[in-house]
Amino acid sequence: MTEPIAPHSIDERDLETIRHLYTEAQNWTRHYEQLIVNANVLLVSASLIFVGLAFGDKVSTLQARIILAIPMLMTFAGFALTETLFNLYASCIARLIRLETLLGCFDSKRFDAIDNGGSLLSPALAELPVRRPTSARFFLGLYILLVGVYVALLALKW
Repeated sequence: MTEPIAPHSIDERDLETIRHLYTEAQNWTRHYEQLIVNANVLLVSASLIFVGLAFGDKVSTLQARIILAIPMLMTFAGFALTETLFNLYASCIARLIRLETLLGCFDSKRFDAIDNGGSLLSPALAELPVRRPTSARFFLGLYILLVGVYVALLALKW
């Protein structure tokens, strides 16, 4: 039977590594949240260009249906992209929570001697699963709405 491993004390080098990892996780979290917005704005804008082309004067009904299929496909790609970027965002948040726990940010007694203010961060911030940011919820809802609009437009052009 193996002996339990004694808890490892964190030295200054470990703390420096944790701080560096924490900073990197924060940066990647912000990056993924920005990507959710920027990539989806690009996809929705491009989709709307195709919708405009489908209703052009010199476009036949068959061509319009084919052109309208493109934004429909882009909508499904945008939905998948948003979910993928959210999953990457959520993994960064989980990593941040782990590092904040290592740094003692949720320990209510650790900093009481300084200001008797409790933990640095509310324990509610450490709850999983991670909730989708507003931008992800907005674009997922928008894609559901756009699918309905594109189906209606296809029916109109039928």
